Amino acid sequence: MVLNKRIKRVLLENKAQYIGSILLIIFSCFTFTLMSQFAGNFERLANEFQDGYVQEDASFKTDKSIGNLQELESAANAVIEEGMTFDFTVSEGETLRIFSKNDRVNLPAIVDGKELSGRGDILLSPVFAAANEYKIGDELTILDKSFTVVGFMALPNYIYPLKSEEMMMPLPGFGTAVISKEDFAAFEQGNSFFAVKFNNVDQNPRAQSIQFRELLKSRGIDIVQWTDIEDNKRVNIVAAEVDILNLVSKGVPTAILLLAVILISNVIRRLINRESVIIGALYALGYRRKEIYRHYLTFPLLIAIIGGIIGTILGVFPVRAMVSFMLTAFIMPLTGIELNPIRMIISFLLPILFLGCSGYFIIRKELRQSPVELMRGNKEKSKVNFLERVLKLEKLKFPTKFKIREQLRSLSRLAFLLFGVAVATMLLLWGFTLKSGFDNMLTDTGVYTFKYEYKFEDLRYESLPAGAEPFSASLFLSEADAKNDFYVTGIMPDSAMVTLVDESGAPLSTNQVVITKPIANQLKLKQGDTVDIVRKLDGHIFSVRIDSIAETYVGKFIFMPLKDFNQKFEMPEGSYMEAFSNELLDIPENQSYSVVSLDDKLAAVREALAPTQSMIGGLATIAFIIGTIVIYVVTSLIVEENRNIISLMKIFGYRKKEINSLILNSSTIVVVIGYIIGIPLTFAGIGVLVQSMEDSVGLTLPPLRIDLPYILIGFIVVMLTYELSKLLCRKKVNTVSMSEALKSGME
Repeated sequence: MVLNKRIKRVLLENKAQYIGSILLIIFSCFTFTLMSQFAGNFERLANEFQDGYVQEDASFKTDKSIGNLQELESAANAVIEEGMTFDFTVSEGETLRIFSKNDRVNLPAIVDGKELSGRGDILLSPVFAAANEYKIGDELTILDKSFTVVGFMALPNYIYPLKSEEMMMPLPGFGTAVISKEDFAAFEQGNSFFAVKFNNVDQNPRAQSIQFRELLKSRGIDIVQWTDIEDNKRVNIVAAEVDILNLVSKGVPTAILLLAVILISNVIRRLINRESVIIGALYALGYRRKEIYRHYLTFPLLIAIIGGIIGTILGVFPVRAMVSFMLTAFIMPLTGIELNPIRMIISFLLPILFLGCSGYFIIRKELRQSPVELMRGNKEKSKVNFLERVLKLEKLKFPTKFKIREQLRSLSRLAFLLFGVAVATMLLLWGFTLKSGFDNMLTDTGVYTFKYEYKFEDLRYESLPAGAEPFSASLFLSEADAKNDFYVTGIMPDSAMVTLVDESGAPLSTNQVVITKPIANQLKLKQGDTVDIVRKLDGHIFSVRIDSIAETYVGKFIFMPLKDFNQKFEMPEGSYMEAFSNELLDIPENQSYSVVSLDDKLAAVREALAPTQSMIGGLATIAFIIGTIVIYVVTSLIVEENRNIISLMKIFGYRKKEINSLILNSSTIVVVIGYIIGIPLTFAGIGVLVQSMEDSVGLTLPPLRIDLPYILIGFIVVMLTYELSKLLCRKKVNTVSMSEALKSGME
């Protein structure tokens, strides 16, 4: 069609608007492709690893050895394998958890190197090896026995290498290793545990776990520790990560795509309004309505196609790098990257669908008028909208009145600017809010005043030295909420190691039942309430009356006196399983235990937060680019719509500085309001993310807030974006000649 020959000319005449639109589409498709392909590959690798290397459905420890495993396997319709493990301190700050090699459940996957081929070989986790500079072929001495590192491996039950299940972040110096059963037996030490994999894939593993525990009980075997795979934080955090990635891959691209839709709608509407006389003439010359529709629909579709193709292609390239980076924290073999063509097609088609539909409805609305009405020009140009009528602007000074009216004259443009600045603010403050939450969590460590936390494999009754306190803890569920677990902890009634305060900051006695704030919020409990809780080990139900609520977010805990704990939960009198201490304890060598320092826990959290700095920088860069595009395009639209006014101002003697202030500064208040709107929207978005993390892995953050310095930094970044956009548009204002007004009058 001859009419389409003008498309290139129109695009070149309004380069800023169309280039900005294409960039937004590129950003949207790039983000969608990258995040969706990244999430898909990460999830696929996790599933392949868990299935291919026989990830356990549960692990447990018993009070005595199990005599005939084959008979028990047949009765339970499961695969059961006994494993051995112990912790070895390689050097100060370096701890290896050594496992005997399994042959049926939790098989080690070789990431690099080769499998164990004989005695004296050892496999290390790649993260531990990289952190401590171990290479294949290096020698490692364990309990006076020399081992050769023959490869790096991943364990399907230690994907996220937590030292203990109570922790949320890996310790920098902690790792896992696998040696042969013969080498392990030579050490003549270690703890026995069992891994079970149920054969019936159609039945829920947790239900099979309950039946299996009943089977053990019927055979006189008592379980001293039980962990379902769904409760294993070393594994279930992978599912949480996938959920978060899927959430981000949908939310961020959608917001950017909506920005592009609003922008294109504004541009097309203004194009049609500006060319209404031409359109009327085209009707008069014999062009059909369908041809004109098709012509103007070419603009949004062309932008969608160009942006979709470029963004989708660019989004493919960083996928492998992103997956490789993720596997530095989650230990799994990288077997390859598979690109999902359906996701790529969706990435390409979404902008076409969104922009095509929005463009069609805009064009249809604007072209409803008859050819005669179109040739007369736009009647709505002089109309005053309801906001202008409501606001009494007559008493304001001319500059203020001009700036306000300039924004109110186009509500669609105003909405685009507000929404664009709000989206940029959300991206900018996203990382800041998370960092503030973790910073507050780290500063809330005043609850604990101990340095070391000991966990014993067997019940202890011995008195502890001065500076140490015994305690016991068990995992429980609420009978009303069988998904989110928490710890019930028995501590000394006059504990000096645990300090709890109420909402007013007054100290709480530990000689009562005290729950932390996250549990109170989760179960909607108040002081004096009674709650039924279920012990995860055996499913027994207990009733607990809440005496006080502690104003702390260090975790989900119910604290009670140790004596009451033992009595209520049917534990031997005077027994305990763990200990707080300010000094390293002298534990007999024949007693198995693990110890973690509070400083190590904090160091693990701080190290895990290090990538947050990169994320903040990346999000800030994206926010800056998007903010610049949005503000620049809006400012360009203002300049284009006011060319005649700018020309008249120059004729009347206004100086450049005054004209720039009136035209370019009219959006200042809107940018500030957009930033303010973006703050609660950030809280809402982060709230969804935090809720997902809490539901999946039980991570609890204090109430979301952004520290004032971060708010100020974000505001400075947004205003710098605004100033840069004004600087880019200043040249457009200066190039408007005084003859523009005269030409308009002649037309």
